[in-house]
Amino acid sequence: MIFLRTTFALLCFALPLVAQIKPTAAGLGEAEAQKIEDKIASVRRDLLSKYDSALGELQIQFQKAADLEAALTVRAERNRAHTEMVLSEANLVKEPKSLRTLQTTMVARMQELVSGVVNESLPKLVEYKKQLTTEGKLDDAVAVRQAIERLQNANVPITKTEAGGIVPVETLLQAYSADRGRADKTYRGVRFVVKGIMAGYRVDPNDATSLQVFVSPAGGTGWAQCSFSTAKWRYREDKFGANTMLVLIPREGTEVRIAKGGPIEVLGDCAGWDEMVKLAKCDLAR
Repeated sequence: MIFLRTTFALLCFALPLVAQIKPTAAGLGEAEAQKIEDKIASVRRDLLSKYDSALGELQIQFQKAADLEAALTVRAERNRAHTEMVLSEANLVKEPKSLRTLQTTMVARMQELVSGVVNESLPKLVEYKKQLTTEGKLDDAVAVRQAIERLQNANVPITKTEAGGIVPVETLLQAYSADRGRADKTYRGVRFVVKGIMAGYRVDPNDATSLQVFVSPAGGTGWAQCSFSTAKWRYREDKFGANTMLVLIPREGTEVRIAKGGPIEVLGDCAGWDEMVKLAKCDLAR
């Protein structure tokens, strides 16, 4: 009895201590990465199940049409997909065309859904990585970074952004926060429009001929630095009480007034990361 009472007392003492133990950012990062991978696997299984049903219907259509070759091709693809549990562009057939159309549609849908899962989940992993870095837990931060790289490289193909396209600044900042090398392959050297709010501006402390305008996400943190040449754009500052307006005046054309904290779209050449994301040779998007 004394032994039991002593053991019970020790357990009662230890339980509050266990309850106070909180998972570390590294542990949370690993758990989050595993959660994302599990969700991706679930998305793939669900879509492959729908693909199998669609293949079954297509096979019946060919059988009713007495098209033996097409029915055999569909059956072979159905068996392959069931065995390998994979569908990608490498599996596309040339004939019959209706099978290729189905495959193309399913591949695009799977890529859309999986990319969506990864992109929606990345901000949390990026925050864990930042937290660990701030705390000086660099090896743990590296582990989270590797998890981010693994998730993106395995599930989201790298595609160069479209020249002249519009990129929300939060998308641009997230890409560089997650994986700078990958972001460079997507954005660096491309001239596109970055969209956000104007967080501030200043003359470049190292170059008086350059005006730096900072574009931030609405309600978010971080910014992209956009450099305007004062040889092409004159500027002035107008103040109305507590409100501040940046007035940009092109050498040819009408002046544009932009409120601090107001929406802005800037066309520029992405120069990649140098202490922050930078765009050069900037103009206001027209």
